[in-house]
Amino acid sequence: MSTSTKKQFSILVINPNTSTHMTDALCPIVEDLNYANIHFDFFTAPSQSVTFPDGRVIDGIPSINSGEDSAKSALHCKPFVEPLLPKYDGFLVACYSAHPLVGMIKEDLAKMEATDTRALSTAQFKRKYVTGIFEASIVASLSLISSFQLTGSQDLQKSQAKDTFGIVTTGSIWKEELGNAVAQMLVGSGGQMDSLGRFAGVETTGLTAVELHTTAPEEVKRRIIESTERLIKSTPNPLSAICMGCAGMAGMEDAVREGCVKAYGVQRGSQVSIVDGVVAGAGMLVTSCKARF
Repeated sequence: MSTSTKKQFSILVINPNTSTHMTDALCPIVEDLNYANIHFDFFTAPSQSVTFPDGRVIDGIPSINSGEDSAKSALHCKPFVEPLLPKYDGFLVACYSAHPLVGMIKEDLAKMEATDTRALSTAQFKRKYVTGIFEASIVASLSLISSFQLTGSQDLQKSQAKDTFGIVTTGSIWKEELGNAVAQMLVGSGGQMDSLGRFAGVETTGLTAVELHTTAPEEVKRRIIESTERLIKSTPNPLSAICMGCAGMAGMEDAVREGCVKAYGVQRGSQVSIVDGVVAGAGMLVTSCKARF
């Protein structure tokens, strides 16, 4: 794994599970973005176990199928990712969950910056950035659906559009897990789903991330289409953006689009934004690096 000296910025895409075929599926998605002066590397969690000082042993996880799996994979990946932090400008955690590795990397980067006070005062200082594909997709969706509109020409009052966004994902366990994660991200740790009028909710295919690539393609497509239709029909307000809630769904936009068209018809169904968290995350990191936020 080596970065190019000809590129202005380098970004590491982190797959926190041990399935190399999932990482391989991410590579063309990112490379097709054709970002000038940006070098992307890809990291797959090693299969070797990690032993902690308290005696705990955590193995690499081939498929992250629950919130508990995401926490274990974060603990497992952290010692392998830490030595790479000085080498890159941005880090994208490619697991669609409230993945703790994002926070772990943020804490480590903050410590690195705090110890380099001399660099902080120079114009050449480059801050490092990290996000997860879950966080990036939510931010992107909100930017796509949000707008203020005049409610009347006489009183010049404004109101927010009623458009919503939702998530189509894999196993049924993610319905509550991701719903709670959206609430916590947008409202705070005490957030409740019933206070999120802009969020239509989560619908699932019933397949794991691995099964997305091992099940017959026509069955995967059918399940994604039906999940998308259920999501759209679950909200009385316009659903204008759908997050693809699994890194393993990369490249499956056509099935989501077909579900939109079945639910809304060709014209309206074609206008729904389909948000790939990997694409959204890469774009956010590139912008942050260049803008020096």
